Amino acid sequence: MRSNQTLKYFAYFIKHIPQLKEKEKKILFGRLKEITLNEIGKSFDLTEGRIRQIEKEAIAKIKSKIYQLSLFK
Repeated sequence: MRSNQTLKYFAYFIKHIPQLKEKEKKILFGRLKEITLNEIGKSFDLTEGRIRQIEKEAIAKIKSKIYQLSLFK
């Protein structure tokens, strides 16, 4: 179980990344709240595998953005 402080931090961080699409944000929020891939997939009418792919792509975008920002510090 994640603490409220951790959830708030990551939720704020995810909300403010303009490169993420709304679907990607919703999937990441769901995963932060520990909702299963199956439950998220049902809400989007997608398979677990496709949700996993979208999640992976979103995380790659976040990692890329963090790396880019670190170059300018």
